[in-house]
Formats: sequence, structure tokens, C-alpha cells
Amino acid sequence: MKARNLLIKIVTVILFSLLILSFAVWGIGDIFRGGGQAQVVAEIGGTVIEQRDFSNELSSEVANLNRRLGTQLTGDQVRAFGIPQQVLSQMISRAVLDEKARRMGLLVTEQQMKEQVIENPAFQDGAGNFDRNRFATFLRQIGMSEQGYMAQVSDDTKRRQIVGAVIEGAAAPVSLAEQVFAYREERRVADYVEIPQAGFDDLEAPDDAALQTVYDEASGRFMKPSYKSVSLVFLNLAEAASKVAVPEDRLIETFETRKAEFFQPERRSVSQAVLPDEAAAQALADKLAEGGDFAAVVEDVTGRAPVDLGQVTQDNLPDELSSAVFALDMGQVTAPVQSALGWHVLSVSAIEPAKEADFEEHRDELRKEVATAEAVEVLIGIANQFDEELANGSSMEQAAGFLNLEVREIPAIDSQGRNPEGEMVQDLPPLAGFLSTLNPLQAGESSTLKESSAGDFFMVRVDGVTPAEKKPLEEVREEVVELWQALERERLAREKGEAIADRLKSGEDLAAVAEAEGLEVLETQAVTRNESDAQRIPHPLIAQQLFELAEGEAATFSVPGSQIVVKLKEVLPPAEEGRDARLAQLEEQLTASLQDDIFQQFLVALQQDFDVTVNQRLVDAVVAGF
Repeated sequence: MKARNLLIKIVTVILFSLLILSFAVWGIGDIFRGGGQAQVVAEIGGTVIEQRDFSNELSSEVANLNRRLGTQLTGDQVRAFGIPQQVLSQMISRAVLDEKARRMGLLVTEQQMKEQVIENPAFQDGAGNFDRNRFATFLRQIGMSEQGYMAQVSDDTKRRQIVGAVIEGAAAPVSLAEQVFAYREERRVADYVEIPQAGFDDLEAPDDAALQTVYDEASGRFMKPSYKSVSLVFLNLAEAASKVAVPEDRLIETFETRKAEFFQPERRSVSQAVLPDEAAAQALADKLAEGGDFAAVVEDVTGRAPVDLGQVTQDNLPDELSSAVFALDMGQVTAPVQSALGWHVLSVSAIEPAKEADFEEHRDELRKEVATAEAVEVLIGIANQFDEELANGSSMEQAAGFLNLEVREIPAIDSQGRNPEGEMVQDLPPLAGFLSTLNPLQAGESSTLKESSAGDFFMVRVDGVTPAEKKPLEEVREEVVELWQALERERLAREKGEAIADRLKSGEDLAAVAEAEGLEVLETQAVTRNESDAQRIPHPLIAQQLFELAEGEAATFSVPGSQIVVKLKEVLPPAEEGRDARLAQLEEQLTASLQDDIFQQFLVALQQDFDVTVNQRLVDAVVAGF
């Protein structure tokens, strides 16, 4: 075989580029600019879900999760958590309802949509009145036009109408709610004593036989990991780029070509008030003309603070607002300006002048980009030749020698990328991709030439495998002694707890037994089955176990660090205070659960009626991009 993989990729790119050029020449290039048929990932009757919409919604959901979790989910995590399937399922559910609404001929009037916007608390001021400023700010934040938002309101309204019709009248029986309430909120009180394992501190030294038993039974605790000795060829893009000399004239030429990209347009700090009509806007403008702070005057006249638009460029604002704002000097206020959202009065509080691109400011960035681009071409050429040599039967060493590449030998590396000293092996390709390639390989097996997520190329071969094995007892003797002591303390506490429980079962009094053993009798608060507050009960496990005991019965439980002996003192009904409110809340929860079950069954039936089809290939193509 001749040059494979990378060579094929290059040829494909060239041919595809020529194909695009030919389309442009013949005047049909528009199919690559959105004029062609959209890619459909799912079809529900006459309703479709396009690939770009699925991609956008998936990206939005992942971004939301990243913000909530405070992290950056990897593509593997996105797939492992089933996020793409959840997003597509939600989109199909909405599409099913939309198709049902279309077939039923449901309509939403403009007045109904307007009322929903006006009555939305998110768009109301402190007095409960509709605040157009808040509405305008909301639309700006989500990047949606008013028309687009109203269309969304219309669709949501139709879906709610269908949902309401399906679940109307479905309610959980009162008798069921009362039974569940009695079960959930039954309370129990217990007396208990705690036997800390740490109290058994006078242990004798274990003999060799006891240590050997603990060592033998601690399966996997004292293991050395399996190590692989490997040979690695690594074409490091960053290292190759650092060696590329970029002539000054090349940097200047690149800068001149991209100069517009580095130009920073004029920015202005803008605040605005949005008024319902021209008369109100003019009245505000007249008041501002008398002098005074813009924010104070706006709030005094309208009862609302102005909306801070932050720093904006001319392209950030609608044309009618942009021309007015960028004609002002700093501190000036516009005359009333009309837009699709109403009448505006705007103020400029700061002006950041336009800034021409400066070569010196971008020199290092450009040098790195040009050097990396050239290094990519060099690496692709080298990788191509290396791959060709392998295809012609050369060994890793022979192919590397032909191209003057280093074959690095790593004596020992585990499945996490660590050496026997527990340190990370340095100078490896991006770790996740490298380990996913290395770990499945057995002794004598090689990977193909791989491209990493950073644009590097590497090939790894496993030369030998040292199996996982137990560390010798003498090497881990101190750790084994510590484990024996912990197990012994746990055993002694458990035996003492069981002995006390047996005495209670035989009729002895807990207080007397505790006094004889030097223990303190404590009392839990009245707890339900799911109590977890450490101030009310020593451990959640005990709350659960209490509901398996009869009144007056005793038992012992192991919890981390202690043994607890409990005696059930009292069984109480649900607390009376706030009982009606809690019961009503439970009825609502049960009803919501029942309605959800009914609605899910309705959705399943609709999907069967509408013959939902999914193009999994296009779905996978989107998911592969994460």
C-alpha cells in the first residue's frame, strides 16, 4: 500500500476544493451557503428537526451544564451522560406536539400572545406593571427578535393547550395521598449509646499469623499496577513550530492581509430608556435637556432605572439607533428614536476611540500562528512518509531511521500514565488520546500512526508487560499493621455492641447497662424514615433501621467509626403542625407524577401515530463534533 490515511485526506481536500470552485464557476455555489436542502435528523409526520437546530440546541444545553457545574465537559462525558439523546428526545417531544397542533388546526391569537408577554413576571416592574425595558433587555440577551419570540410564545401556547387537554381531571386519590403521607411522616424516637472504635486503643501487637491473614484477605489493596515498556514515535507539533523560522517580511505580509481582523472599532458605553410612545419619549428628552444625571432623570420620569447596554459598537445596534448614538459626543443624549421595540432615548457616558491594528502588538501571535501552520504542513509530510514506510513493511525503527526520527523508549508506564515512582511520565502526546490508544495494546502490538487532538502524530508499541502483583508483605508491613488495628477495633466495638443489645433483649435497663459500661445514654429527636440531620440522629442509616423495630425492641448498627446500640422508645404519628399544608403539597406531587405518566404515554402513542424517523448518521455526525 502507498501513502494512506493522511495522503488520502490531502487528496480529498484538494478534490473537494476543486469541486467547490467548479460549482462557483457554474453559478451553483449557493448550495454550500444554505440554499440547498437542509439536513433532517428527525421527521415527525410533516414536521422536521434540522441538523443545525439539533446542533445548536445541543451546544446550548452543554454550555448551560458547563455553567451550572463550573467545569468544561469533554466530548466523551457529553456522550457518556446521554446528553445528545436527552436533547433529541426533548426536541422530538416538542415536534410531536407541534405536529398534533398543526393537524388539529390550533390557533393562538395575537392578543393571547400579547397578554402572555405582559403577564410574564420576568417582564414586570416592582409594581407588577409590564416593563418594556426589561422585555427589550431580555430579547437582547437571548439574541432573538420580538417577532421570533412571539412565534415561540405561540408554539408554547399550543403545546400547553394540548397538554392541558390530556391531563385535565387527572388527580391522585385523596386516600392514596393520606396513606403515603402516614408512611412518609411517621416519626420514631429512640434511646441509644455510641461505642467509638477509637476507644479501643490498648491493642496488643499482632502476631505474624494475624498479619499474614489480613494481608492475604485484603484483595487488591497492596497491589503494584501492571506496567508496560513501550516504544514511542512522537511528532510534536508545538516542538516543530518552535523550530520554524518565520521571516520578518512574511509576518508583515500576513499582518497586512489580516489587518482588518485586528482593527478595534469605536466603542461607546450606552444607556437607554424605552418609552411606549413618541409623546412620552419627547417629554423625557425635554426633561433631560434641562440638565441633570441621565439615570436619575429617567428614573424620576419613568419610575424605572435606564437599561445599561454596556459597551457597544455600531454593528451591535439596529441601524436607526446606531446612527443616532454614534453622532453624539460623550455625555450627550439623543432625541427620541423609534425602533420596532418602541421609542428610545439614549445616552453616551464613555467613548473608546477606534484603534488601528498595531503590528508589534500582534507580532508574537502572528509568528506562532504562521509557524504552527508551516509546522502542520511539515508534520503531515513527515507523517505521510512514515506511514508509507510502514505500509511497505518497515518496522517502527526502520521507518523512523529513514526519516531521522527518535524512537523513545519508556521503561515502565501504567494505565494512568505514571511510572513506578508514581510520577506522571513527561513529554507524552495529549494524555487522554494517548492512553486510550496504549491501554488496549498487548505485548508485541503496535498502534497505527495516530493524530492527536493537538495536531500531533504518534505511534506506540508495547514491548513488554509486567503483570500487576502484590507488594511483598515486608514492604507494606506498616500499612498491614494499620489495617489490622482498624479491623480489630471494628470487631471489638461490634462485639461490645452486640453484647449490650443481647442484655437489653433479655430485659435489662439501658440506663443501668450504660452506666456499668461507662457509656452515655442519648436520645434521638422524633425522626422520619429519611432523616439525615446529624443534629437529630447520629447517622441516616439508624433512621432507616428504626422503622424495622417494634416499640421497646433493641438492635445494634455499625456506622463509620462507631457501633450504635438503639432501643426504640416511641412511635409517633405525623406532626400536627402544618399537617394540612404538607398533605396538600404531597397531593400535588402525586397528582403531578400521575399527570406526567399519562402525558408520557400520550407522547408515545403520538410518536407511533406520526411514524417518527431519526437519521442516526446525521445525529452521530453532530455528536462526534463534541
